[in-house]
Amino acid sequence: MNIPASVKKHLTQQGGQFKVRQAEAGDDLLRSAREASIPLQKLAQAQVVKDGNVFLMAVIPASHSLELDVLNGKSKRNFNHCESSLLSTLFHDCHIDALPPFGKPYGIKVIIDKALDTQDEIFFAAGIPGLYIRAGIEDFRELQEDAWRNHSISVPVNGEASPAKGTKSGIEAMKEKVQDVSELPPMPGIALQIMKVRNNPYANISELASVVEQDPSLSAQIIRYAGSPFYGYQGKVDSVAMAITRVLGMDFVMDLAFGLSLGKSFNNPKGGPIGLEAFWRHASYCASLTQKLCNSIDYMSRPSPGMAYLAGLLHNFGILLLGHQFPEQFARLNQALIENPDRPILDLEREQLGITHTEMGMWLMDAWNMPREIVETVREHHNGEHRSDFSIYANLVHIANRLLKRHGIGEAESMDLDEEMLEDLGLDEVRAEAALGAILESSESIEFMAARMAA
Repeated sequence: MNIPASVKKHLTQQGGQFKVRQAEAGDDLLRSAREASIPLQKLAQAQVVKDGNVFLMAVIPASHSLELDVLNGKSKRNFNHCESSLLSTLFHDCHIDALPPFGKPYGIKVIIDKALDTQDEIFFAAGIPGLYIRAGIEDFRELQEDAWRNHSISVPVNGEASPAKGTKSGIEAMKEKVQDVSELPPMPGIALQIMKVRNNPYANISELASVVEQDPSLSAQIIRYAGSPFYGYQGKVDSVAMAITRVLGMDFVMDLAFGLSLGKSFNNPKGGPIGLEAFWRHASYCASLTQKLCNSIDYMSRPSPGMAYLAGLLHNFGILLLGHQFPEQFARLNQALIENPDRPILDLEREQLGITHTEMGMWLMDAWNMPREIVETVREHHNGEHRSDFSIYANLVHIANRLLKRHGIGEAESMDLDEEMLEDLGLDEVRAEAALGAILESSESIEFMAARMAA
């Protein structure tokens, strides 16, 4: 077999010692690697992603799975996998199932997962199915002299190695199950009715009140929330209609009732750092603080307070889905959080599950056809650098979680506030702290709501 000219030229220019290993040719890189007795953790696999006209080659061990959300967070882009037809054009002299893991000959920037740097030798495809090159780690690094290094952009696939074609890893099977709408918890009937009211521009207060009043516990929560010191209403609130007209407003009650009703879809354990009790306590505080921060923004720039509350309430719904759909994995993560209270939850999720609550939550929000503002918040609330047309809600939740972390509530990575993000939101640390203080003064009503949700 002749190595493609571009690959051969690059190997020759860089020097180094390379050995060829051959297996039966086929269209599956991993299967033929096994036949050649190549350990998959030592096999450098190239995956090309694109964002518009920008291309990037991610080089990861074949025993791992690329995490696009992590890569996008690091690069501040929205990369997606490149389609086969375009790969054939970019790598004109290579088979697309045997891409070499260097992009310089093809004008493509490369990022290398740091897991490869732990190996003493590396194998990689040479552009032809069944043909592999073996290089010492130093020679492999010379081939990638212009690449970005020391980045973790992949996670190990459960089991001995990556699956051959036609099989699924535990992570892929888990993702497939989540994406199967027929197996997801259905949106509750009350939530569907509220959504119809929400989408009806001619709906009135009595229609919304009649829907909410079908659920006595939901009605009680809204009435108590309207009568809490947080709003300072001096009269007695004794009906949903009064809560709407005199205190909360129709838009906010729609979002509040909608979010609270969604929570009834899940059957989760109560105890532990992510059990129902801790989950709803965090969600209730975060929702209230996100709304308060929203109301602290100048009126002309202020987004919807109801949507801000809903974003804070739903941003971690992936955790509920994990506990409801995958109790064994949930229990393992819950225990890991108990044993490692200072470690970021996303790191533990990737280690324990190979998947994060942000990914699971995003699939659920997509399946339920939730507003883009909520989908983006669920996906990006840990990302302090996220900016988009809808990022204001994700950014408010990000700030709220860091403020709450100062009082031991939630799982934010840090208690520090980003001055640039605050400025973009039209806030500052003084107003953010004032909003937090107001929320803590209303802790009794928030704790009551959280307890009712976890009951």
